[in-house]
Amino acid sequence: MSAINTYLITPMFKKCLFIFGLGVLFTACNTKQEKAPIYFEALSTAESGVEFTNTLEPTSELNIIEYLYFYNGGGVAVGDLDNDGLEDLFFTGNQVQDQLYKNLGKLTFSNMTEPAGILKSNSWSNGVTMADVNNDGLLDIYVSVVGQYKSLEGHNKLYLNQGNMRFEEVSEQVHLDFSGFGTQASFFDYDNDGDLDVYLLNHTVHTPRSYGKTEKRIEKDALSGDRFYENTLETGVLDFIEVSTEAGIYNSPLGYGLGLVTADLNKDGFIDIYVGNDFHENDYIYLNNGDKTFRELSGEVISHSSRFTMGVDAADLNNDAQIDVFSLDMMPDQANILLKSGGEDSDKVAQIKSGFGYQTQYSRNNLQLNNGRGAFKEIALLTQTFATDWSWSSLIEDFDNDGLSDIFISNGIYRRPNDLDYINYLSNVNFSQYNTNQQDALEKKLIEEMPQLNIGNVILKNEGNFSFSKYSQTAGLKNTYSNGAAYGDLDLDGDLDLVINNINSPAQILKNTAESAAQNFIGLQLIPSKQLPNTQGAKISLYSQGKLWYKELTASRGFASASSQNIHFGLGEMTSIDSITIDYLGGMQQKVSQLAPNQYHKIDSELAELSQSKKEEKTQNATTIFPFSHMEDTYYDYEREPLMLEKLSIEGPAYVYEDFNGDGLKDLYLGGAKYQESSYFKQNKNQSFSRVPSAAFLEDALYEDVDAAAIDYDNDGDLDLYVMSGGNDSPEGDIQLADRLYINDGAGQFSRSAAVLPKSNGGSISVADFNNDGYEDIFLGSRSMPGAYGVAPFSVILKNTQKGNFELLAREAYGMITDSAWGDLNGDGFLDLVLVGDFMPVTVLMNKEGLSFENQTTALGLEHSSGLWNTVALEDIDEDGRLDILAGNAGLNMKLKASVEQPVVLHLADFDANGQIDPVIFYHYEGENIPFASKDKLAGQMPLIKKKFTSYEAFSKVRSLTQLFDQIPADIETKKIEELRSMAYLNKNTFQAAPLSIEAQMSSIEDFYYHKEAKKLYYIGNYKGYVTELGESTANPGGVLSLFEKSEFTKHSELPIAPFEEGRGLVSLHENSLLILYNNSTAVTLDLTQLK
Repeated sequence: MSAINTYLITPMFKKCLFIFGLGVLFTACNTKQEKAPIYFEALSTAESGVEFTNTLEPTSELNIIEYLYFYNGGGVAVGDLDNDGLEDLFFTGNQVQDQLYKNLGKLTFSNMTEPAGILKSNSWSNGVTMADVNNDGLLDIYVSVVGQYKSLEGHNKLYLNQGNMRFEEVSEQVHLDFSGFGTQASFFDYDNDGDLDVYLLNHTVHTPRSYGKTEKRIEKDALSGDRFYENTLETGVLDFIEVSTEAGIYNSPLGYGLGLVTADLNKDGFIDIYVGNDFHENDYIYLNNGDKTFRELSGEVISHSSRFTMGVDAADLNNDAQIDVFSLDMMPDQANILLKSGGEDSDKVAQIKSGFGYQTQYSRNNLQLNNGRGAFKEIALLTQTFATDWSWSSLIEDFDNDGLSDIFISNGIYRRPNDLDYINYLSNVNFSQYNTNQQDALEKKLIEEMPQLNIGNVILKNEGNFSFSKYSQTAGLKNTYSNGAAYGDLDLDGDLDLVINNINSPAQILKNTAESAAQNFIGLQLIPSKQLPNTQGAKISLYSQGKLWYKELTASRGFASASSQNIHFGLGEMTSIDSITIDYLGGMQQKVSQLAPNQYHKIDSELAELSQSKKEEKTQNATTIFPFSHMEDTYYDYEREPLMLEKLSIEGPAYVYEDFNGDGLKDLYLGGAKYQESSYFKQNKNQSFSRVPSAAFLEDALYEDVDAAAIDYDNDGDLDLYVMSGGNDSPEGDIQLADRLYINDGAGQFSRSAAVLPKSNGGSISVADFNNDGYEDIFLGSRSMPGAYGVAPFSVILKNTQKGNFELLAREAYGMITDSAWGDLNGDGFLDLVLVGDFMPVTVLMNKEGLSFENQTTALGLEHSSGLWNTVALEDIDEDGRLDILAGNAGLNMKLKASVEQPVVLHLADFDANGQIDPVIFYHYEGENIPFASKDKLAGQMPLIKKKFTSYEAFSKVRSLTQLFDQIPADIETKKIEELRSMAYLNKNTFQAAPLSIEAQMSSIEDFYYHKEAKKLYYIGNYKGYVTELGESTANPGGVLSLFEKSEFTKHSELPIAPFEEGRGLVSLHENSLLILYNNSTAVTLDLTQLK
């Protein structure tokens, strides 16, 4: 980090580091004109009476160079302040006065700012929320402020509601007058004592103290750093005592807090906290211990987060009664903007940040799906919710009343400091004028040169089954610079309207027109009582016709804003409600029934009773540690080959499960990574395993074991061991890539054979007697050509001619092989060979009576199955006597999308004539065919790119290979990906594709185990080797699919295993036990009897 600090002390970088963030220092909307299914009508100022405009005018002292969050905008809060049944509005202004509007009904509002007692001040208001802090039945208002910075003065404000729309500012009296870089607050009852405590979200600004290792989180900062206060109202006195340290809350200068939401994330009866941080600092997830303390566990419950997290919301998105989290970032959804904007960390920067203790981040929206077991699966790429441009407020609600929660997103940054051409422009500016009388003029010029681009707000309509449709203009959402946003049914017509705070244009009231559709709803207002003076944090479960809807009551959500505290359920076509259960904090519960839909109902909490519900018993731990840990060595593939999609140096571990010592019990061989000794485990009669030392394995620890197979190589009646070597750090033919053969003495003792074997980056070995002569033959599939990503290496089929002699039957470049399987696919009595790999189809080599093999992939209907395949298995799934194909692919939760019509295309050629193959990938992004690698990455391997494209604007227009290069070599090779789903291919003479369920597509599938008797398919997944532009795929560690009618795997459940580890192998040790092998982690055994 020393390089960063060096920059920080130079004059300009001290002023404008906002442009870069940590990483850069090192380094379609729906166009149809018809109305969208969700449509909002924008009311004019004259119609609504709301005249608020958050006008921003840069000055020499306050501008985006002097204050990096100058264009973050203001917030808005919606709530019924006078208990008249209509929800009122409060807007915060940065350089203008905050304003309060009373709802007069029929979407008309009256400005009550001055008579209500809302103060003018020389401060910068950011967030606003509403909460009943003194339990008097009236909502109060809390405003977060920037103070003690340059000319900005003042402190956070608490407006205590006096009734009749009159307020008294009492923050100083109750010790909530924090003065610093305030962003937002959330009031909630953290100790279940009946009053509302408060979390203050703050942000830092770039200084040397705001960078460093994560150990700095224990430092404290007077102006930034978050705060937590406990309400003492239970003693009879309204006061707030800071308990940040005691509660375990960070208040360090590392925190760039922009997003805040509170909810019971693990459903233990206590409210937890999700904090979204900008720049290098990770998001915080504080889990409530129930004893007035929190544990920050983001590293344990999520695998990664947004990199520049802005707004966040938490709600149930898939109707499984679990709270999911959606965070916003700034990934453009238009191809031309994407190609000229700063994006992900480089691989090197990601490594540096990891070494400093930071968790993985990606510059895109994150949808964290709650797995119900204390962790989250990030699936924004799967759901196509990952890119909405420079986004601020995320609001999860059912805006069309169809029973599915949608997502509203506010968009816009008034100046775009991440434009790469602008960053290049800065590098050529003469900064010697800084700290002179020319500084103001220079800053003015720098700001004027910063690009402006107006992007529309977005509504993501939930289509069910983890699918969303994106709408903007056709949903009535105009191009504005929008920041804070909130929802509420402002006209009581049964649908949720929107209120948006814009920069330099009037705030918007968007009337929802969903009431015109044939959808039903129900609204609930939870009324506090003596026994429950505050209903914040209540959990509401609605049951109707076998379906369940779930909500939690919280106000602060989105960005710097707070939404309605009424509960709204869209019911779709449901016309009746069976029952509603309300679980309040502290253990009280209330059940109501016979509520009519399409009405608002007041629920009197005085009728709640102490819950008799029993806590769910925790399932007994289904896994136990197996005494083997795979330890991958460190090699940075991308430094040598920057244009590859994934690392090819982390392929292990290899494994074989066979009876090596002839005692009738299967033993286990587990291969090591490079510099790690392989292990041989003898199985005992009690089904335990004992490790047997081997001098031969110890001596060969320098090899990377990527696959292995048992074969009676010397035909002496016992099984020998063939181990395939691999790795991407040695050239083809290097001794470290040499395969090894270990001869068994019959008692499980191995010695290495002197046989000369292939030296390549191995991918798969499989053994079978393909010519029915009683001797086992071998297929050796190669993974890649080190240094030439994408080029298919040669693989071989070897025929056993007895006594350890093999004849080369075939030597072909079938593809980048990852797995292989033998089976008689056509019932002719000879074993055929199925191959899978990267940028290749599921390939079938039909056996011609043991004499040769013929590639019949196209004839069998698999010609368009090219994917990023990891594993293959042959099973008769539909029990028709023919073997079907199970194939594990990369899945759908990735940035790359592929189809026959819009494939991912890999072009292989020496484009710059320097003797090295250049792999250039094009893919479709929001309908546009664009290069996958950035201009900088392409130029890093091929300097001619930099010469041809002198600006990022020019590069952003590239849509084809011929636009990228002036000359295309005649020997160019093209490969495709047309399928990314994991599949079952049913053998009906030709193969019929049957995609596995959507849950199985949330990550890669690395191995299968099919339980024939139970008709269940077990699989494991996750993969962390992709380039940072793709990101780690860690949303699905493993699952179980049950086979139902029509030979489809439908019912899905998740395996109770570590959520983010990289599964590599599944071994059925015996009837009710699976061994799960991980890359770079400890193996475990899974007891199937413990699975529900």
